[in-house]
Amino acid sequence: MNIAWSTFHSTYSETDVNKYVPTDAGIYLLWVKLTNGNWKAIYAGQAKNLKTRLLEHLSNNEINKLLKEKINKKVIGFEYAKVSLQSSREGIEQFLYDHYKPECNEIDPGGTPITVNLP
Repeated sequence: MNIAWSTFHSTYSETDVNKYVPTDAGIYLLWVKLTNGNWKAIYAGQAKNLKTRLLEHLSNNEINKLLKEKINKKVIGFEYAKVSLQSSREGIEQFLYDHYKPECNEIDPGGTPITVNLP
């Protein structure tokens, strides 16, 4: 499946999310900038409302302690793609999880992978 990824955003803040992220359903990746300047995917997710979900990760109510620690201490970037069908989002999330093995995903999403173009 070919999806249209957003522009990569090299900062992740409430301002960035409110400015660039739609309220559409979709999938997303959170990235951390490594000391060598490369970026590494640390979280793959999907949501019915991308803007709401990305803002939730930034809130004090974020329950994923490792992700919260990374967001608070590191240079984080993000990108997303609109995907309306729930079953497609679940499959793409599984594919991204399998491909990137993101350290902040606490559990395997458990779906049947749907291969997509990577950002």
